[in-house]
Amino acid sequence: MEEALAELSTTLNEVEDELSGILYNPERWQTDGRLYPPLPDSRRPVPGRQDVVRWRSKGHNTYIRENGAVEIVTVREGESVFRAPGRDGRGVWDD
Repeated sequence: MEEALAELSTTLNEVEDELSGILYNPERWQTDGRLYPPLPDSRRPVPGRQDVVRWRSKGHNTYIRENGAVEIVTVREGESVFRAPGRDGRGVWDD
């Protein structure tokens, strides 16, 4: 899971560096308009799923499964905005 989170963080920062035009400054995450990766203190358990961890962000929940699968879901609408399968080809919620 930590490897998947690190890869997600690196990719998100690279994309924001290239496309947002906003300098990386995590102290301004609430006001600068740039997207930032989940922080360690936003980690939450997922009831009934020991293999999945949730990271809470301002407008999204990021779910990462032990197999490396990632899914990002909007908080308000519950809409999936990004999905990537894990090493075994299964998604976060696949059996």
